[in-house]
Amino acid sequence: MSCTLPGDYQQKMFNKIEGLENAKLIQYGYGVEYDYIDPRELKPSLETKRIDNLFLAGQINGTTGYEEAASQGLIAGINSVRKIKKQEPFIVSRTEAYIGVLIDDLTTQGTSEPYRMFTGRAEYRLSLRSDNADIRLTEKGHQAGVVTDYRYEKFKNFKSVYDDAMNYLGSITHSVAVWKSKIPSLPCEADNPYNTNILDLLRITGVNLKMFDSFLSPKYNFLTDDEKLAERIKIHCVYLAGEKKQNEEMDDIRKNESIQLPIDFDYGKINISFEAREKLFAHKPSSLGAASRIPGITPSAIFQILKYVKKNQSLRMK
Repeated sequence: MSCTLPGDYQQKMFNKIEGLENAKLIQYGYGVEYDYIDPRELKPSLETKRIDNLFLAGQINGTTGYEEAASQGLIAGINSVRKIKKQEPFIVSRTEAYIGVLIDDLTTQGTSEPYRMFTGRAEYRLSLRSDNADIRLTEKGHQAGVVTDYRYEKFKNFKSVYDDAMNYLGSITHSVAVWKSKIPSLPCEADNPYNTNILDLLRITGVNLKMFDSFLSPKYNFLTDDEKLAERIKIHCVYLAGEKKQNEEMDDIRKNESIQLPIDFDYGKINISFEAREKLFAHKPSSLGAASRIPGITPSAIFQILKYVKKNQSLRMK
């Protein structure tokens, strides 16, 4: 059990549990206290604003000491070297990686408790996946000097094949009736009147590239044998619709940031986390934009507020 109370209190607490009345603790729970700076004193490069050439990373910036600290060390290390070489800072944006979300949150909003990088903090979390990390970051890493030429050349070769395959598969279009006549096991309705391509069909559970073997020209037959590439294409297709919806939601939030929120807004009626609800009640934001800038309030929570306000138009009249 995680506990930071004095040892004698921990012992008494455990002995109150039925069945543990005579238990003896041999290792007490403990916590580590540490000081930290206000991370708003940092530039996005993790260099301090007040002292040139001083870069900070890890728990001193208000995060936990796990992956959050390690990721900052990577960015601070890259940028300290670039500063020595008089090069531009290496900045990762919120749309490119979770590291970008973490650093942006810390340097713009600060933190009042040990910061953890939850996926819900990212506006574009469906795009920030392990399977596409190379596409998002390899070129950027190479430009920063932390990806070798050998690895970069391998990536460029892969990207060329991947892009070509995606364009080719997207160009093979038939009506669903034709697809069903050729592939009876295809799990979709034959009376669907719309034409659709292979990439669209790959979004469906149970559909894989091997099912389309007879539709591929000899040049692209390798796609059904290259399992890793086929899996990459399948994952991309599965997430495509979700990414589109996610982007539309973020656009909707940006367009409606000026929506006013009543001072007595009842956040208890919205399907959001207890932590978010508690912070919103405490801050009483005057607008949707103000709510989005409260530390710890996730994009999904903001979208839930927007949906509720739109559904209850009377709230906007107050």
